[in-house]
Amino acid sequence: MGRKCPQCGSVDTGPSFTFDYERDDSGRVVARNPFFACVGCEHTWQVEMVLVVARPFDPDDAEAVDSFVEAINKEVVDVD
Repeated sequence: MGRKCPQCGSVDTGPSFTFDYERDDSGRVVARNPFFACVGCEHTWQVEMVLVVARPFDPDDAEAVDSFVEAINKEVVDVD
């Protein structure tokens, strides 16, 4: 995901888990401050960010697009 491991510098990293998440009625999951893991050295660290995981939706479905944008904007505005 483009995040270098702070321990070994590898870019073979990705989100691993989070303690702070919500699932909405559409199945979308909003994960806050997830932990990332390095494949090379197995180091884990927490990254201050918001990930939105959603099922694929029809880009021509205005309601689905608006709902997704609303979730993103809510997280960006609500961050302290």
